Amino acid sequence: MSAAPGADFDAALVAVMGDLARGIDALHACLIEERLALDNPDPQPLEDVGRAKGDLIDRVEALDVELRQLGDAARVDAFADPRWTHVFDRLRECRQLNETNGRIVGQRISHVRHALSLISGDSPGGSTYGRNGVAKINLRSATLAQV
Repeated sequence: MSAAPGADFDAALVAVMGDLARGIDALHACLIEERLALDNPDPQPLEDVGRAKGDLIDRVEALDVELRQLGDAARVDAFADPRWTHVFDRLRECRQLNETNGRIVGQRISHVRHALSLISGDSPGGSTYGRNGVAKINLRSATLAQV
């Protein structure tokens, strides 16, 4: 009787980890697609890949919960199994890709905010023109250099 639960556990583990590996591979491909969509001036591909990425993350998280429950039920650390090292390596790659994409998005948001602050006249250090279209002049004097 002790051999059957081990075999059943291993079969279940292989099934869940196989699903997790496929989900992580799909997420990896999706993150690459997201990076390419960030270069596209049309926002629709980015919206589409964003939805797909959200769905894949939900799926990977659900499989993670299933894997943890399976391990808890068998009192085994399923994540310590060396057969799955490549899956976790790929997951780390996904994290790096996602962080890179996030930095790109953050930089673009910063540029847009800066442009909006220039247009509205709220930028630090003044702006080129005021709201009424008249140039603003800052009469503050400062030493630029000293010899």
